[in-house]
This record gives sequence, structure tokens and C-alpha cells, in this order.
Amino acid sequence: MVNGRAVERYSLWLMPAGGVREWLVRTLRELSVQYGAPEFPPHVTLLGGITEARGEVLRRTASLAALLRPFIVQLGEIDCLDQYFRSLFARAAPTRPLLKAHQLACQVFGHRREPLFMPHLSLLYGDFSQSLKDKTIAAMGQRLDLQFKVQNLFLYSTRGEPSRWRQVARLGLK
Repeated sequence: MVNGRAVERYSLWLMPAGGVREWLVRTLRELSVQYGAPEFPPHVTLLGGITEARGEVLRRTASLAALLRPFIVQLGEIDCLDQYFRSLFARAAPTRPLLKAHQLACQVFGHRREPLFMPHLSLLYGDFSQSLKDKTIAAMGQRLDLQFKVQNLFLYSTRGEPSRWRQVARLGLK
């Protein structure tokens, strides 16, 4: 808390559009209902853990968007970890444009580069058994094999539960 107020948290997201977005929204909703898990928009987190003042975050997000060019995110292998926000996810190929976008985001926001940036699109949040995740992966197939063009950078407020997350800004890439 700062001055009696909870610190706002922000994340920079890459989000699919069109048919890929619609399919992912349906899939995430079905998994959420099936497992009693929170719903959230489909996204690949470019950078999280941003806690600066809103005006500064917006300024830096605009600066970053001006540096980025549209690129493709390729989703592939479905995997899981024993982590709430990475319970079940599709790995995003660590392509040169995606890694460069992450590097630039770290520079613009003054963050140290994450040692193991693992780009992914979460499919399910929660604490679930390995056997349940294995069954879900078997039912879905081992891969998504989807891709989407990143044309916008999304700034989300991500403090609290996923139901409270809200889009703050959407900035087009140059």
C-alpha cells in the first residue's frame, strides 16, 4: 500500500483478434465452467508486474507501441505447470519479433529482463492435479497450432482477481 491505497498493477498484453480470438474465448469459457475456474481474456503477457503511476505507465506504453511493428504470435504445444496462473497453457514460439518486443518492453519500463521469459497463452487458471491437467491436454490434443497477428499493444490493470482486471488502453503498433 502507498499512502493508504493499494498499489495498482499493470500488464502489457498481446491479444488475438477475429476468429482466433472468438475460438479462444469459447475454449477458455468452457474450461472455466468445466473446472469452476476464473474467466479471463485470451492473451500473451509481454510484460507484467508494472506498478508505476498510471500516467507514467500510459506514457511508457505509448512509447513502446511506437517502437513495435506488427508481428505474428504462433501458439503450439499445450503444457502445464504447478502454478496458479500457468496451470494449463499453450506455449508461444519464441520468435525473434516476440523476444525483441519483450526486450524493448523491459528497456522502456526499466525492468531487468526475465531470465526465462516463457511466452504463453494461459488456458486455465487454478490449482489442479496433474492427472486432471493431463486428461485435459489429452482431450484438447497436444497442440493448438494457432497463430495471430499482433497489431495492438494492450495495457491491463491486473490487480486482484481476474474478474477485476480491466483494459486501460489499446495502442496500435506502427
